[in-house]
Amino acid sequence: MPKASPPSRKPLPIRGRMYLLLALCLAAMIAVGVAVHREVDSSQQRAIAAERAQIEHLSVLEELNDYISDFRTVESEALAPMSPGALADIRAAADEFDVKIRAASERYQKVQARDEFRLAFSKFLTQWAQYRRASNQVFELARSNKLDEAAKLYRGESNNKYTLANGTFGSLVFRSTEAMIKEVEAKNATARNRLLQIDALIAAMIVVTLLCLVYVDTVILKPLTRLIRMSGNAVSGKDKLRLPWLSRGDEIGTLARSLARFQESMASLVRNQKLAAAKHTILQRALANEERLNHFQKTFRSMATHEFRTLLNVIDGHAQRLLNARHEEADSRPRYTKIREAVAKLNSLIQNWLDAAQSTSLDDPKFGKRAELSLVALLEDVRGVGADMFPNATITVHAPPALDSRMIGDGNVLFHAFINLVSNATKYTIAAPAIEIGVADAGDALRVVLRDNGTGIPEDELKEIFQMSFRSRSNAVLEDGSGVGLAVVHAAIEFHKGAIEVSSQVGVGTTFTITLPKSPALTAHAA
Repeated sequence: MPKASPPSRKPLPIRGRMYLLLALCLAAMIAVGVAVHREVDSSQQRAIAAERAQIEHLSVLEELNDYISDFRTVESEALAPMSPGALADIRAAADEFDVKIRAASERYQKVQARDEFRLAFSKFLTQWAQYRRASNQVFELARSNKLDEAAKLYRGESNNKYTLANGTFGSLVFRSTEAMIKEVEAKNATARNRLLQIDALIAAMIVVTLLCLVYVDTVILKPLTRLIRMSGNAVSGKDKLRLPWLSRGDEIGTLARSLARFQESMASLVRNQKLAAAKHTILQRALANEERLNHFQKTFRSMATHEFRTLLNVIDGHAQRLLNARHEEADSRPRYTKIREAVAKLNSLIQNWLDAAQSTSLDDPKFGKRAELSLVALLEDVRGVGADMFPNATITVHAPPALDSRMIGDGNVLFHAFINLVSNATKYTIAAPAIEIGVADAGDALRVVLRDNGTGIPEDELKEIFQMSFRSRSNAVLEDGSGVGLAVVHAAIEFHKGAIEVSSQVGVGTTFTITLPKSPALTAHAA
């Protein structure tokens, strides 16, 4: 009858194998931890004991070194002339140090276990005893008031024996220190070996752990990796995946079809988010452009309103002279011409105001009539109008003969900016106004320097003068201004991408330095 084969063993389920691997890893970790703990504790105890012995050894040697030096110092003090009582105190101090040296020597012999150091220390004690006999003779001679003989003995035999004993002691200290260093190095080497052993244990534990992880990855994780990766890509919405198992009728097929629907929803959501972000960016740009345009339009309207009064003052001044009963001019045509020029500037200013009000962008051609102009000719025009407005003022324009003062800008805006500076210079002065306007080439720009002899501006107000509605507190008694003029000047210079600086000295005058690019670069703004 044939022999029946034994039944095959059923393998452990995945859950059972996982628990078994976990138990093996934990057992390995505990074993390594116990071994490392014991080794570290043992090494630490040995190191502490060795450190204590070394510290006590060095402290005894340090005490001995101090006592030896102090004893020699006390011996030298006995050579000075002194009373018997003082000499007795010195001898008592020497005896006290002698007792401390003997006590420290006994402690050293207890803590030192190496024969070579014991022999060296015995040699030192012998030499020290010889020195002590010589030092006793020095004390006896000093007690007998034989100081010369005591000094001779101190510098001779006593010094030689002290030097010999001190040299032996120094050699002992050096050899002890050298031995301690070697011992420390040996202990460090032993510690490194122990650390290598501990590292080997840890490496073994890591290897076991890695083997367990490899097993888990092969048996459990790899079958799910592809599906998890597909799920992550579907969530991110980066790439459209071709999912398998869509036609399967089990749970895997259901999960695959759910992932496909989720992927379509994520793609649609990403598209909507991008579209919303683009719309948000466009709206932000449009809002920023609208705010900037409103600011410039408000400043431009303030400038135009302020300048109506300037031009109307010119017209009114010439008209009053024509209507004056004592008018003696033979030819009134120049004054009529001035009136017509002022009316033309007024009409131009009104048109600019209307164009600015209709502008939808800072780059709209209606906003500021930028064209080529001659800055010197414009300043001469400012000088003429200023002379008409302020007959008692002296206004001069200086420019190099060969200066090319052509630039791109709005002549009306610049005219009213400079006429404001001239008007302020004549208003805020006590003496007869004297205004000098200089023009110079600054490379890609033109520089205008306007100086006056007015009352000046205090230093604490210089940072505020270009703010809208700001009025100088120091000059309020001279003129009742509106606080718009210098704000208009600043806005006009900023409109031309230029810069303005001011320096002033109270009681002397004010200087404005204006830099205007010849061809200002205009930045386009999206609507």
